[in-house]
Amino acid sequence: MRLKIRNFAKILQADIEIDGITIIAGNNNIGKSTIGKILDAVFNATYNIDEKMKKARISSLAGRLCNDIENSKDKMQTYRRHLPRRYYQEFAANLLDNEKERQEDICKEFEKKLFLADEDQETNFAQMVHERLEENEQISDQTFSKAIYTSYFSEVFHEQINSIFLPDRSAEIELSIKEKKIGLTFEKNECTEEQREIIISNSSLYIDDPFVLDEMNYNSPFGISELPIHKKNILQKLMQREEKAVEEKAFSDLLIANKLEEIMQIINRVAAGEITKKQKYVYTLDEDSSKEIDVASLSTGLKAFVILKQLLLNGNLQDKDVIVLDEPEIHLHPEWQMLYAEIIVLLQKKYNFHIVVTTHSAHFLEALELYSKKYKTSARCNYYLANLQKEGAVFENVTGNISKIYKQMVNPTLLLSNLREELETEDDEL
Repeated sequence: MRLKIRNFAKILQADIEIDGITIIAGNNNIGKSTIGKILDAVFNATYNIDEKMKKARISSLAGRLCNDIENSKDKMQTYRRHLPRRYYQEFAANLLDNEKERQEDICKEFEKKLFLADEDQETNFAQMVHERLEENEQISDQTFSKAIYTSYFSEVFHEQINSIFLPDRSAEIELSIKEKKIGLTFEKNECTEEQREIIISNSSLYIDDPFVLDEMNYNSPFGISELPIHKKNILQKLMQREEKAVEEKAFSDLLIANKLEEIMQIINRVAAGEITKKQKYVYTLDEDSSKEIDVASLSTGLKAFVILKQLLLNGNLQDKDVIVLDEPEIHLHPEWQMLYAEIIVLLQKKYNFHIVVTTHSAHFLEALELYSKKYKTSARCNYYLANLQKEGAVFENVTGNISKIYKQMVNPTLLLSNLREELETEDDEL
């Protein structure tokens, strides 16, 4: 998988190979996080997009027809039956699934269901349905999909999509998977061109804040929608465990246990408990099930491990999914950084995930490098270094020369060393 970006926000140019673990380093405020956000946005906006557009069309048509009839002031209001919303949903779905010749019959069938059989009255029902269908059909799938990409990217990037250095240039994104691509072009923060040659059936998660765990108890189902879209995606996967038959669940749990045994052994060195739902979401200690802690009361570092553990236990991560980890080491003690790095490498190996990691830590970077060697996955690790130029950030592939990243990270240490020497010299002179 390859991600090509041109003139997007702070990024001038990036050609990122995403095959296994992709590590991105660079100074602050240079656009590292933008890479992961773009990848996450492309995946989630495109995931089942055709099915989502169809459902939206059905829901819109059903809602408009229901409102038209509910608010009618002619005989329809007197003689009609009150039908549940699902009848309108089924009616709209049947209309949109069939050609015009069949639509007329479907309309007549629903009209008989809607109006009292013993009344003989003329209505404008058929004309109303025809007008709503025409409205629906006037919006092409291509226009609709471009609007979806515009909305999704505008929410993620706060309507700051085009280059801040070259605002008149088109922002371009191209995601290539097995020689097929998704291409997006943005002008003035709106998607103006869209090309899809592939169907995305895998999901993506963008994890940048362990405190998202707190929202499990502070958000109602309606409140979740008010959160940033990437946090909403995480919460849905944390709070939803797929309902299965007893036998299916038992077998699925055995498969997960076999696959995760080695990973769970490492996670349990830090987070041996599990999140359970009682009156609220609590973290139950494995060694003592009577001890319950509100998930918001867990330490920040522990939350980072608990999030991964719960996502895995819920079965909401599938082979070849995309996981973006934005500076995951930031709340972790150096020892826990090593454990977290080992978990990342093992997750990629066991699940064949596509994992993108941004980092400022030489310690964490080295841990990823060494564990990938230990578990023989180095060939599927790519390293990039961001550098800011006059017209935006450029991302250099330094996989063959990772020392470039270490050199940039070590410079502040050298400055501190020089400062220490200066201060010691001054003390000696005194």
